[in-house]
Amino acid sequence: MNRQKTGNLLFSAITVFLIGLSLVSCKKSETESQYMEGSLVIDLPAYILANDSITLSVTGLTNPTENVTYKWTTSGFPKDSVFGQSVKVATPATIGTYTIQVVARHSDYVSSASSKSTVVLNYAEGGSFSGITKGDQSFIDPRDNQTYYYTHIGKLDWFTQNLNYKASGKGHPYLDAEAISFAFGRLYTWADATGGVSTSGIGGGPQGLCPPGWRLPTNEDWEDLAKNLNGGTYLPFDNYWSGIGEKVTPTAYMNSASIWKYSPDHNHLNMYNWNALPAGQAQKGFERYNYLREYGFWWSATQKDASNAYYRYIYFDRSDFPYNYTNKDMFGASVRCIRYTNDI
Repeated sequence: MNRQKTGNLLFSAITVFLIGLSLVSCKKSETESQYMEGSLVIDLPAYILANDSITLSVTGLTNPTENVTYKWTTSGFPKDSVFGQSVKVATPATIGTYTIQVVARHSDYVSSASSKSTVVLNYAEGGSFSGITKGDQSFIDPRDNQTYYYTHIGKLDWFTQNLNYKASGKGHPYLDAEAISFAFGRLYTWADATGGVSTSGIGGGPQGLCPPGWRLPTNEDWEDLAKNLNGGTYLPFDNYWSGIGEKVTPTAYMNSASIWKYSPDHNHLNMYNWNALPAGQAQKGFERYNYLREYGFWWSATQKDASNAYYRYIYFDRSDFPYNYTNKDMFGASVRCIRYTNDI
């Protein structure tokens, strides 16, 4: 009995020791697992096109930099998951908002994860962009084969959409997301849009980045627009243009949501199918974007002084169409092109 009791005690002691050793080993293993250094940065545009393909890539890890496995979870996409630091994937066929997650794993480190959302757009008939009346007058820009629609107002033909021409380093879509440019056009500095040429007079603007035969509107061109929107009564450029803003804004939708935020003080009459949209603006040389679906900004070809140029803007919560001025080289605004009918 004593010999058996001694054996049992010895067995119990060994068991306790082994369990303790296992716990210490686990704690040691957990302690030795390091956290990855750096933050995962996902390259995913804020807006993408349906039934398209995009390349997803992730950067940001500073340690470890080798033997890292990246897994993408792409719920709602044709493939639910893919592996690689840079991967090409097909985009969803259904419009909406989607969230993509990437997890970085390494055998000696605690995993790191990040996620980012994107909006899928579709410009096909019955797609995600509606409420715009294009009109029946159009032409094709010979530089890139884009179709533009226009309408005749007063002495001028006006684009019924924002310019969407991309030149070398000139013309940036909001948040640098190409997919949204088909609705809102691109943002330009005044210097890029005009070629640095300030002019005045009806139809006297520079071609700048407008298609051949078309020009940027001068202060006088803007005044001609206001006169026709104001029932024939002249309004000077340096005027608040009370009530004129709501006369050029449409009731437009993107993915079933109103593009212009609701305001009881802003009706959307969209006279002449001018189709003003709140395309936002860019600052600091297109390092920062602001005010999409809140403000629309449009350049005048007329400068205020050597450093500043004029623009007009519409705010979603007001019915007016005021003017202001800003730096020629750092501010990004939309462009409408015009054509003086005497030039045709």
